[in-house]
Amino acid sequence: MAEEQKPVAMHTHVVQTGDGEVHITQPKGQKHRHVTVLLDGDDIKDQVGGFTNFLKEYAVVGLAIGFIIGQQTNAVMNQLVSSFISPWIQVIFGKDLATRSATLHHGSVPIPLPWGAFVYAFIQFVFVVIVIYLAFRLLRLDKLKKK
Repeated sequence: MAEEQKPVAMHTHVVQTGDGEVHITQPKGQKHRHVTVLLDGDDIKDQVGGFTNFLKEYAVVGLAIGFIIGQQTNAVMNQLVSSFISPWIQVIFGKDLATRSATLHHGSVPIPLPWGAFVYAFIQFVFVVIVIYLAFRLLRLDKLKKK
């Protein structure tokens, strides 16, 4: 009859040194697939505090808010131009300015020059700048600058 072998107790030892380092030791031949490191409350507070300091120091939240406001302003301005400015441009030029083009001929190859799209984009830019300037002045955002 074969003798039953008792499992040998193999323990992993976790030791924290005086300077805060954690050393994990295990007996030879023992393999662990997972290691879990638990942090005490002070370590977690330090890490979260460091992250919040990073956000404050580099004004990441303000940058993110500015980016979102910029996207929404872009959507509003595009709608303003397509709803109010574009119809007036069509009245003046007779058809959609963005489709206007000239054609150059290089030998027998025609080369289109869509000048209307550029002029339309430039007019849109001018109106966006005017509206932003007026909003900036009317809302007195220039007074928010720190001294």
